[in-house]
Amino acid sequence: MKIAVFVVACLVATSAVTCAPTQRALTNDFDDFVGLLPLDDLLQLAMRYLLTDKEVQQTLVYLQGKEFATVWDQFFELSAVRDLLQYLEEAGVPAYESLNAVADFLGLKPLVPTHVRTLRSGGLNGLLEEALAMMPAAELEAMFEDKMKTSTEFKALFEKMQNFDHKQLRDLYESSAEVQNMIHKLEGLGVDVDHIVEVLKDFFGWN
Repeated sequence: MKIAVFVVACLVATSAVTCAPTQRALTNDFDDFVGLLPLDDLLQLAMRYLLTDKEVQQTLVYLQGKEFATVWDQFFELSAVRDLLQYLEEAGVPAYESLNAVADFLGLKPLVPTHVRTLRSGGLNGLLEEALAMMPAAELEAMFEDKMKTSTEFKALFEKMQNFDHKQLRDLYESSAEVQNMIHKLEGLGVDVDHIVEVLKDFFGWN
């Protein structure tokens, strides 16, 4: 499960990663991880759930609604998040371009850079669990360990995440009714949000 969290982080910035520069860069590390993923199978899985599963369809409707739009805006107003996006952009990862592709799909306000550049079947959990089951976990874990030893760019990114001011996320949760409502909706769909938070804290060493 820990490596799955890392995979999600990788996928956030992969939509334009194929435009990596010729010199060795952080985008090359992302390319290596993405190369291990069964992208066609994952796309087919997502489309099948989107077309046939009411819970996933309801989740998409929610993500296209006003409440999630407010959560989106509040999250990306956090200085720690903006700092991380700037770091990725400076490392050659088109973070804003990738996130704005998501924003465009969901009808959300685009992000403007502050600087230039047991498996369960059905439902949201079913989609997530089947997607995780497709992941080559051992290979991803091995590559992660190798990157930490051989790629200074990748290690620097991981250390950047370890130093991320995650307390801003807690403060956002405590101050935003929209975020709290979103968490309650996810829990109502069977998503173990507390477990995901603990996995993130454990993976990045957030105390």
